[in-house]
Amino acid sequence: MSNQLSAFRRFPAAFAIVAGSALAFTGLMASTTPAYAQTGSDYRCSGLAEQAYTASNGVEGGKQASAKRFVVTGKKLCEAGNERAAAKQFRAALKLAGVAEVETDSQMASR
Repeated sequence: MSNQLSAFRRFPAAFAIVAGSALAFTGLMASTTPAYAQTGSDYRCSGLAEQAYTASNGVEGGKQASAKRFVVTGKKLCEAGNERAAAKQFRAALKLAGVAEVETDSQMASR
């Protein structure tokens, strides 16, 4: 019976070590960021948005209004934090303008 009491007394120390290690690991994981996130902004809401805006200004007629509408919607989605849906809007504007998306090195690195 005395062995069980001494083992029970060591449990809080062992638990504290495990809990401290888990807390330290969680802090380490939270402080590190992926390489693509260190650039400051997402390609879809910066580079792709600029491409779509430029392409929408180059289109004439009714297509220009539609392309600009896609760009405005994409920018609003970026402000809301929905980069994926925004990229779809920007790519639709590029397609409507008949312009191919220009892929940069930073975009390829983020894939």
